[in-house]
Amino acid sequence: MSKNIFIFGLGNPGREYQFSRHNFGFTAIDFFFEENNFPGFIHKKNYLISEKIISEKKVFLIKPLTFMNLSGKAVKEVLNKNGVFKIEENLSDSNIVLIHDDLDLAFGTYKIKFGGSGGSHNGVNSVINSLNAKNFIRVKLGINSPVRAKFNTGADYVLSNFSKEEIKRIPDILKTINEVLYSFITNGLDRTMNNYNRK
Repeated sequence: MSKNIFIFGLGNPGREYQFSRHNFGFTAIDFFFEENNFPGFIHKKNYLISEKIISEKKVFLIKPLTFMNLSGKAVKEVLNKNGVFKIEENLSDSNIVLIHDDLDLAFGTYKIKFGGSGGSHNGVNSVINSLNAKNFIRVKLGINSPVRAKFNTGADYVLSNFSKEEIKRIPDILKTINEVLYSFITNGLDRTMNNYNRK
């Protein structure tokens, strides 16, 4: 059995945030969960978790319940409970994935990245601070659009719901992210980045 793979989707718990742009990570995790027939999520104090064997790897899907700005607390708790106390520095050995919205990318686009700062994303920065490391994989889902100009702040925009036009496009985006995640699990990061980051 190869090492475990941990895939975290970032978002805010609660029905009022369910369709917000900031919950795109939750949405992507839920889609992958359904498409790949994972067993039901187990509710822990600070997160929801499900696991399944794919290509001889134990894959964990996790949704932190600590609210976005404290995502790192749940991420660290999951990793420590599963014996991960040091984050791999080698890109090819990395087995921790964060899926999250990205305000600097246009809606409908995405980017797979290893390492780097969290920028203005409080959830990513919380994870970096909690783990004291940046060397994990990030699948960044673009949420920027002309609609943003109608909002006073970036915070107001990310917490707003997707437009009707955007909602129509989300299934196709999620299908691609499903492919990205499955490719990472089965083919590794290098090949996945080569195949998908060029699109």
